[in-house]
Order: sequence, then structure tokens, then C-alpha cells
Amino acid sequence: MKIKTLAVVLVLSMAITARIHAFGLGAQANFSAGSIFAPGASLLISPSDITHLAFNWYLDFDNVNTIGLTLDFSPLTLPIKTFNAGSINFTLGIGLFANVVFASDPGFNGGLRVPVGFNIMLGKKAFEIFTHVAPSFGVHFLPGFGLSDPFFPIAVGARFWIR
Repeated sequence: MKIKTLAVVLVLSMAITARIHAFGLGAQANFSAGSIFAPGASLLISPSDITHLAFNWYLDFDNVNTIGLTLDFSPLTLPIKTFNAGSINFTLGIGLFANVVFASDPGFNGGLRVPVGFNIMLGKKAFEIFTHVAPSFGVHFLPGFGLSDPFFPIAVGARFWIR
């Protein structure tokens, strides 16, 4: 099941990015506001300027580990300020998430997210520093089926781009 889900996500990301003209690798620190606060980290792979895939890990304070996958499509990037070395931009998009919770009560949830943020592109768009918040709404499949509480992941990170 997990391999099939990963394969579907990868195929969708490739289909969305048929016009690949950039590739980015990076990392981010994660926090979450709302009913859940859990620090974490992510490995980022960006097959294009507007498509971002992240492999996430969160550690709760009650020995609850969560791993997840997010796929964001951010077609709206508005320049706020342009300067010689780069630009500051506002970004808005839509995405999907899936999380697996490893605890005494394991869980699995997934749903939609709306990443809203800012980035600074430097060195002819070779290096990016960014932050975003992604209000997330979904359903949980384990332990039982139902609506998940909304949560608000916050990320701060950096990415190197190959163009």
C-alpha cells in the first residue's frame, strides 16, 4: 500500500512538471501551530519552480513520531521587491499531505493544504530562503475514519537550484 501511494505521488508530480526547467534540493525546519505543536525537519525535492515534494519527520513531546509526505503546487509567485542579487516574493499554492503516526495508538491521515509564504531568491535564482504556513484540512483513516482537526504547519528553509 505504501509503495503504491508513493508511486502515485511520484507519477503525479512528474505529470504536473512536464515542463521541467529547474531542479531544487533543500531542507527545512518544521513547526505546527494549532491543536498540535511538533517540531520536525524535512528533506525537499523540487522538480520545478512551482512543484515541491517534502519528506517530513515530526517528533512530539510524548514520544510520538510522525513521518509524512507533502506535495505542493505553487503557481502564484508575486514579486514584492527586486534587487541586483535577486528578489523577495509572495507565494500561494495548493497541496496534498499524508502522515503516518507511530505511537501506542498509531494513525494515518491525509488531506489538502494551502501553502502561503515568502521567499528570497538569490544568485540568479540559484539559492532560495523561504518560509510558509500551510493551513491543512483532512481525514484520518486510522484509528478509525473521520475528520482530522485542522492544523497549521509552519516551515523555514533553504533550497539550492540547478537551472
